Amino acid sequence: MQELTDRIGEALAKEEARAEQYANNVRFILLAVLTTVALVNAMAVSFEANIMNLGALSIGYTYGFIVFIRMRRSGYHPMMKYVTSCLDIVLVFLLLFLYTRIDVPSVALKNYVFLIIFPLTALTAFRYDRRLILVAGGLAVALYLVLIFYLYVSRSINFTNGGYERELFSPDVTYIGQLTKVLLLSSYILLLSYLAQYSRKIFAKLVSDELSAQNLKELTDWELNIASQVQTRFLPHSFPVIAGLEIYGTVQQGRFVGGDYFDFIKVADDTLLIVAADVSGKGVPAALIMAEVRASTHLLASMHTGLEDLAQRLNSLIHQSTDKKNFVTFYGAEVNTSSRLLTYVNAGHPPPLICLAGKIRSLAKGTIPLGLYASLPQLTKHAEEFPPGSVLVSYTDGLPEQTDSRGEQFGEERIRDYVQSQVQLDAHSFIRKLLEDIRIFAGGKDLDDDVSIAVVKYLTK
Repeated sequence: MQELTDRIGEALAKEEARAEQYANNVRFILLAVLTTVALVNAMAVSFEANIMNLGALSIGYTYGFIVFIRMRRSGYHPMMKYVTSCLDIVLVFLLLFLYTRIDVPSVALKNYVFLIIFPLTALTAFRYDRRLILVAGGLAVALYLVLIFYLYVSRSINFTNGGYERELFSPDVTYIGQLTKVLLLSSYILLLSYLAQYSRKIFAKLVSDELSAQNLKELTDWELNIASQVQTRFLPHSFPVIAGLEIYGTVQQGRFVGGDYFDFIKVADDTLLIVAADVSGKGVPAALIMAEVRASTHLLASMHTGLEDLAQRLNSLIHQSTDKKNFVTFYGAEVNTSSRLLTYVNAGHPPPLICLAGKIRSLAKGTIPLGLYASLPQLTKHAEEFPPGSVLVSYTDGLPEQTDSRGEQFGEERIRDYVQSQVQLDAHSFIRKLLEDIRIFAGGKDLDDDVSIAVVKYLTK
């Protein structure tokens, strides 16, 4: 709560400083307008009136420049708004008081200069300070009443009972005319004070909402950082050694932390289990589900369950422990170097590519993703020959769906072309260069999504 109060105070202070600069700019504009009016009417008024007009304008310009220089050199001080606002009002009434000395005294109560009070008072509303408006506006009302009292006591005017026509078109001063002016000015000031108070509440709410959004962003960034650490911690940092096989894999995080997962698990001296999965959604929930998938996969692999049983058990676990809106695409394969066979199951995962004798084929999808239903329909284990020289490339959908500056996707065709042209590279270099190509394609921007790639090469002797 104290932080919010401090932030609102800081924001209001900055806004007041900007408002003071703005008010000073408007002050110069008003002075320029009044200067123009004074010059246009110079021939129609007396010499004394011209002197007073130019004197008042000179004072206005002088203190306007003083405010400008003061703010440039020393910055804004909260008392400035009271000083400048009140000086504006005093200067106007000083001119009106002087008019009583050189003209028909009652004209001072009807002079157009009085109208300047309204825009000058309006400038105070930009400070979101009700008290400032009441002080400056109250000063204007008080000075106008003082002017009336001075003229009345000095017998310069006599109040009459006439109506508006007499007030407007004769030197006479009427009760109803002056009362109307005082009531209009007072009502205007009260309205401005209400608007200032209302604007202050809105401003405070905007600051509060901004602070809440910032705190939410910081919390989200913290969660994403935790998710990133979870994701990194559960990915393999070293790979099992199986004679004849060269393996490598990585996950490159995009703009959002996701639930990409790959793993290599040695289940026998001649058998490697390759797992690739992608959890729907982003952030901490996806990372936690990914961690659950990893732990369950390792446990089930240690029990030497078959691929079909592994997929079914993972599906049951995810279906029971997550919302139905969460699902996991899953691919599991076993490479046996003795039988030279690749067996695999696919549950909604992008089909991996297998390169054999220079020919590239995709290993078609099998069943639906894990977690959608209690059991996986039409789950089938497939088998492919995997002799020396074969290469298996699996990836998540972040790779083909990466876009360039025009919104075009990298696509599976480019992945096939890359595999065809770079299949001779070792597994580590193969993945590193593919990631370089995808970043070049993206134009140097962050990856749209996590990209997970796993490669298994059966080396020729």
